Amino acid sequence: MRPITSDDLRRFAVARSLFPPTTLRRAIARMRFVQADPIRAPARAQDLILRHRVTDYRAGDLERNYVSLRIEEDTFVNYGFVTRELQTLMHPRPDVRVPAEGMQAWSAAERKKAELLVAFLQSRGEVHPREVEEHFAHGRVRNYWGGSSNATTQMLDALHYRGLVRVVRRENGIRIYPRASA
Repeated sequence: MRPITSDDLRRFAVARSLFPPTTLRRAIARMRFVQADPIRAPARAQDLILRHRVTDYRAGDLERNYVSLRIEEDTFVNYGFVTRELQTLMHPRPDVRVPAEGMQAWSAAERKKAELLVAFLQSRGEVHPREVEEHFAHGRVRNYWGGSSNATTQMLDALHYRGLVRVVRRENGIRIYPRASA
């Protein structure tokens, strides 16, 4: 058996990732994960990834078809869109320090806030983070980059990461959350 070369690895990767263009549903099913990035320069990551793999793909097609595709937003290696089958393998996640997410195990007070927030979501169904902030007024906290963020948004992100809530859709780029089904 001959040694594997970098050219062998390159051919292997291209053959398995740059498949002939297909439908959006089939491309996602084949890849199981599509990285997401809201930065639009030169374009969002999901659009750059899908444009060569999906026949007649247009920027934003993934978000426009999100509900009918039966996919989820979640953190796999990076944040992105995953098949529901892959997501079920990722949850539940342990409540441990996750340095890349700037998250740590919850204190008793944070756990209580999380329980109240989940109960609020359950009573309301789908909610915009602004509604949650208006109800709880958690205030501002220091974010991962040293700036200031809405504490409610960070709590929703932590609940989402742990699989306690999901993203049902987006409104003008803002995640809309329902209570995650048990």
